[in-house]
Amino acid sequence: MEKFKVGDIVRITGSVMTGNIGTVVHLDQKHERYLVRVTDLTQNYFPESDLEPYAS
Repeated sequence: MEKFKVGDIVRITGSVMTGNIGTVVHLDQKHERYLVRVTDLTQNYFPESDLEPYAS
């Protein structure tokens, strides 16, 4: 779990929320998931395999 850190902007590539851009806001080391906030009201946990770095 060292690919992303809090504050990184990522694109979601998994089956849930595909194509959305969000910010990593928390690292769940125990479950190996990243909490990604997409909007003020929408966030979800994703495994590293469902995320890629976002470059505008």
